[in-house]
Amino acid sequence: MFHLTLRNIARRKLRYALTTLAVVLGVAFLSTSFFLTDKIRDTFDELATDITGDIDLVVRTTIGRGEDFNRLPIPEELESIVAGVPGVAGVDPRIMMWNVIPIIPAEGDEKARAVPSRAAPQFGMIYSEVPGLRNLFLIEGRAPERVGSLHEDPELIAEFVMDARTAKDHRFGVGETYRISGPTGLRDFLLVGIVNFGDPDEDKGIGANISGFDRLTAQEFLDMEGRFDQIDIAIEPGADREVVRTAIQTELDAAKAAFLVELSTMPDEFQILLIPYLEAELEVITSDQQIEESRTDFDLFISIISAVLLAFAIIAVVVSTFIINNTFSIVLGQRVRELALLRVLGATGRQVSRSIRLEGFVIGSVATALGLVGGYLLALLLRLVLVSTGFGELPGSIPIRPRTLIVAAVVGIGTTVASTIGPSRRVRSISPVASLRDDVRLTPTGMRRRLQAGGLVALVGIALLAIGMTVDLDTRPLLSSLGLGALGTFFGVYLLSPVIARPVADLLGRPIRRLFGTPGRLAGENARRSPRRTAATAAALTVGLALVSMAAVVSDSMKATIVQALEDGIEADLFVFTASFNPAGGLPDELSEGLVGLADERPDLVASTAIYRFALGGMTIDADPKDVGGVDLDLVDSHMKLGIVDGESANPPTGGATFSLLLHVDPAADLGVGVGSLVDIGFPGGHEETFSVGAVFDDSTMMGNWVIDNDA
Repeated sequence: MFHLTLRNIARRKLRYALTTLAVVLGVAFLSTSFFLTDKIRDTFDELATDITGDIDLVVRTTIGRGEDFNRLPIPEELESIVAGVPGVAGVDPRIMMWNVIPIIPAEGDEKARAVPSRAAPQFGMIYSEVPGLRNLFLIEGRAPERVGSLHEDPELIAEFVMDARTAKDHRFGVGETYRISGPTGLRDFLLVGIVNFGDPDEDKGIGANISGFDRLTAQEFLDMEGRFDQIDIAIEPGADREVVRTAIQTELDAAKAAFLVELSTMPDEFQILLIPYLEAELEVITSDQQIEESRTDFDLFISIISAVLLAFAIIAVVVSTFIINNTFSIVLGQRVRELALLRVLGATGRQVSRSIRLEGFVIGSVATALGLVGGYLLALLLRLVLVSTGFGELPGSIPIRPRTLIVAAVVGIGTTVASTIGPSRRVRSISPVASLRDDVRLTPTGMRRRLQAGGLVALVGIALLAIGMTVDLDTRPLLSSLGLGALGTFFGVYLLSPVIARPVADLLGRPIRRLFGTPGRLAGENARRSPRRTAATAAALTVGLALVSMAAVVSDSMKATIVQALEDGIEADLFVFTASFNPAGGLPDELSEGLVGLADERPDLVASTAIYRFALGGMTIDADPKDVGGVDLDLVDSHMKLGIVDGESANPPTGGATFSLLLHVDPAADLGVGVGSLVDIGFPGGHEETFSVGAVFDDSTMMGNWVIDNDA
């Protein structure tokens, strides 16, 4: 039977080749998603390890409340305290500031422009050469040196180094002077060196633009005077890391206690400024913890790429399942006499049925192998696309994991074999005497059971869709309800499709008969004669087009919704913002203040300028982080249409509150508050403020659900 199976496949090479192609595409898309995401994940894991280097411990503040973007810096005085702990071999303070952007000089007809980020971060950081703790390595030129204070001399040209990829891509040269945009504004810097990030032999920055400065210049230019983001620590050989960590933590706790005592003696105005640090804790973590945190952050980005590729894979697999099932039904319908003769020659129904499934296994195996090859080649192509669009280098070969091979085999072979189950069961019903009849054919499954099952599945699918569209669910249950509802509706329609196949064939056959005569009549009658076959043939195309068109409709709807929301929600004429990878990044204070001053300097051109701020997890309600928007509440109505339904945006605080709050209708309903109500809000560092609700609005498109005054 095995040899007969192979001969049957060889005799119908073209038909099975087309069937194989459907499986190949599904497996290729599926394996590509695994190949590429594994490569990106390995690259980012390596980056996380390279960034950490030989670091043993890290001192930083706890987040306390909100997201990592809101982590408070640490005072520079802690450097000497940490360095004096027994077992510490070296310390290296670190600053990593977002939105530090070199400016490409004007050349010919081209104007000066900022280095494009292409979705990669643009960092400013301290250049350090502490052995084992450094992450910038010189490959050309020299290290930046302190040449003076940026504050004392506004015309001073300080020094910096740049990562190799940015320098090469945009033709930055050592010895030339360039402008850099940073948190304190635009300044001129002399490029004195080119560096690799993470490795002395190759740049591991993965597309990031990196500018490095000496410590004091970095603190001044990056608006971090007297502060660092964290302190990296290397311990002495043979020292116990946990013992050293505990000793450092003890010293930090003592320093925090001394700070609180000193704070209590300061004037009230200073205490108010230092409130964020009152409840901020200092922590000492291991390098392993930091690597794991970095990997978790990177996984959020990688999951987006994986989800897009898997969506295409699912569509291809679903379509291929229908195609395979239809192909086997047609092929077996043509081989009924041949299969009956096998029964005459002594083959049992089980053997004949098993041979059909064996055909599916062979086809699935070949298709899986070809799909894996195609998926690997497609992953190589997509890697080139990512690199060419500025994603950064992804060096090394693409990994082939056992998980990828197993999943591809299960999907490719499993889908093909599963698609043969129905036809192979019907083959078992063929009797030996059937070979003597001219009109022998496979016995179809009962229409009644099919219609009952189809109706039930379709109703369940429609019900899930209705729940998803009408019930207020969280994101995950909502997507699950809509996804399962769409899948159930598609499958139910597929089961019910034979009912409408004949009427549709009649309707479409009339114009075809008039246009093509006898061939058109034969085509219409052929489609009408077997509604099951017609429905099965059309099912794959129906499902494929439905899924693709659904994705297109959703995409266009989202785009149209965003455009309409922008048109309806914006009163301002111009927006100035940074094209930044950092969602919490913004404009330099100098630029913001200059834009605000235009209203006074040129009232004929600018009526008003409103500064908008946004912080991910920048506040908490009952310890639950919330994204918050900040704006001058007196100006918001002239710049945005928030759709205020109660109160006024300029309402002053009431009831003893310090500031006013604009609140969206949804959180207002959840909290049971309205205009005039008091709400306690927590901020990074642990301090709380009481706000009164000045207005309730219903359009959160531009400002989110929570809006406070910039002064808060």
